[in-house]
Amino acid sequence: MARILVVDDEPDVRELFNITLKMAGHNTETAKDGVEAVDRLEDEVPDLILLDLMMPRMDGFGLLKHIRSEMDSTPMRVLIATAKVLEDQDKERLSAWPVVGVLNKGELDIGAMVGIISTALERDPKPTQVAEPAPEVKAKVPEPAPETKPKMSEPAPDSKPKLPEPAPDSKSSPAPSTGN
Repeated sequence: MARILVVDDEPDVRELFNITLKMAGHNTETAKDGVEAVDRLEDEVPDLILLDLMMPRMDGFGLLKHIRSEMDSTPMRVLIATAKVLEDQDKERLSAWPVVGVLNKGELDIGAMVGIISTALERDPKPTQVAEPAPEVKAKVPEPAPETKPKMSEPAPDSKPKLPEPAPDSKSSPAPSTGN
């Protein structure tokens, strides 16, 4: 069966995943955070990494950044297992290689987890491109839309034509006031 590295800072969760995966016939190894996972990856690249996102020292995002920058030509699959409510920016960061899926720990069914892991193991482990660190997505300020109001000398749609206002005449000045 597959070699799976379980990376989670919570000992009970790590052990639950470890036992469940061994009972399903997989060989497992564990790490309590991203730093320990980096050490494990130097020895051997597993078929799948089951990765928590919120951990001390190096979190899951830090480990993904390391994999994408330092191991960009190494075939690898990462299945995220998190209780974190993912925001749009998180989803964007998790939408590219090596992530093959996201498991919500809060809705975790152990039987379903084994099926999800089997499906993740079928995904292509190769990078889709030679990875450079993913660029940060910055909001692009839209350019102002071109002026669409009709000119004063042109009639507005569905309205009567308007006469242009007379231009101020610089030669004529207002009549002097008599002051009475």
